[in-house]
Amino acid sequence: MKMTLRVLIGVVGLVVIVLAIKQFTKSVREPSGNFTPAPQKIGEMFTSVENGYSHRIPQGWESKPAPPSKAAMIAAPESSGLSSNMVTTIEPYDGTLRAYVDDANIQSLRKRAVKSKVIRTDFTTDNKTPAYKVKLQNRTNNVDLAQTMYFFAGPGNKKIVVTCTAPAQFEAQLEPLFDACMKTFALSPR
Repeated sequence: MKMTLRVLIGVVGLVVIVLAIKQFTKSVREPSGNFTPAPQKIGEMFTSVENGYSHRIPQGWESKPAPPSKAAMIAAPESSGLSSNMVTTIEPYDGTLRAYVDDANIQSLRKRAVKSKVIRTDFTTDNKTPAYKVKLQNRTNNVDLAQTMYFFAGPGNKKIVVTCTAPAQFEAQLEPLFDACMKTFALSPR
């Protein structure tokens, strides 16, 4: 009986060790229910030839089809557990970039997301392209989200908006990454 108990305890201990190693290497939920994602780094350059811009994206993130067809979507791999993405949309707007941000976007955000906090700041890329950054926290489908939107003046009357969305619990980790990626934003010479 003692030998059987020792073997059983040894097998259970071995299973626990294997599961703990799997959990650690995958960065999955800890026993406390908290999730610790692997550190994210800046990766390759993403170029939209048809819309005339480029910027770096997080390492390992992948291009995905996104509605509407004029949008570009870069998503974190499922294995990261981040459920985060960067969606770029191009919209025509005849006014200034600031008017587009304030009148066309911030006002509608405040109407749609009544309980959310919207903050606008100036933002400048590495090549001194002026832009705006708007931060928003809201709740969708019982998930607290942090969204950071970067606004750029595109060619002609086009405005380029890159919306980075992540679970709010990862905002502190991902916002500097999104900022670093957007600092590399550049319009392509035509």
